[in-house]
Amino acid sequence: MKAKRTLHNIRSVDLNLLGIFDAIHRERNITRAARRLGMTQPAVSGALNRLRQLLDDPLFVKTAQGMEPTPRADELAEPISQALEDILDALSHNSGFDYANADHSFCLAMSDYSEFLLLPPLMRWLRAHAPHITLSTVPVVERTLPVDLESGLVDLAIGNIPALQSGCYRQQLVFEDFICVVRDDHPEIGEELTLEQFQEIPQVIFTPRQNQDTVDQVLSQQGLRRNIALRVPNYLTIIGVIAETDLIGVLPVRIARRVCRLAGLRMLPCPVEHPGVPVSQHWHVRESKNPANRWLRELLKELSAAL
Repeated sequence: MKAKRTLHNIRSVDLNLLGIFDAIHRERNITRAARRLGMTQPAVSGALNRLRQLLDDPLFVKTAQGMEPTPRADELAEPISQALEDILDALSHNSGFDYANADHSFCLAMSDYSEFLLLPPLMRWLRAHAPHITLSTVPVVERTLPVDLESGLVDLAIGNIPALQSGCYRQQLVFEDFICVVRDDHPEIGEELTLEQFQEIPQVIFTPRQNQDTVDQVLSQQGLRRNIALRVPNYLTIIGVIAETDLIGVLPVRIARRVCRLAGLRMLPCPVEHPGVPVSQHWHVRESKNPANRWLRELLKELSAAL
């Protein structure tokens, strides 16, 4: 009976409530959400109460830091944001972007991973179908990225980037797993990489933010540690170092598959858990209605699905 009542409620839900949910989740504050939506604070509070009744969950809990989302709210946030974006795309479909004839330039803030993975297929597609469109890329600087997106200095940011402040949207492109990589003729490692070898043999690791690697966190919980000889902020350096030394490296699977045969490397399962990471594209809310920006986002999503 409860399932039927819930289904009936969802079918009759006011879609405006989804936009209000999205604003509260982004702002973490009822007053700012109301200002963003052009509504009064009591109206937003009333809408939140209706959502709570509909979903049978508090959704947002008042704390000293603001309205903190519950696990259920965090679970709903990205699907609702994407649904709103899809609706906006459908309603503004007549504002198309003539990519075949457009003389347009985009600036993308990209991690070295996203450059390596996406730029080759993206440039191949553009040369074949949109030859007058040009791209430039800049490194992802998390401290200034929200301002760069808001000002239009950067059109899109792509990578494993923490959620940005209010005013920015995010869409996941791929989810990336990791694998251990060594040179083909490594003198100590055979067909299998043991936990003991993983701890003892020196490693080169990727540390873009100068903080503890997730692998080290997993090892630390088990009272273990590994031998780190080199820390670098990009994957290209790791590939070169592994190819010419006996160091072990951990690479994203999609990169490893492309470079191992060419660089004389081989892949081995990691003997410890290495959590995967989402790779997403981020843009400022103002660009949601921009036909050129929307077209590029859709193209990147399509190309990513084939990786």
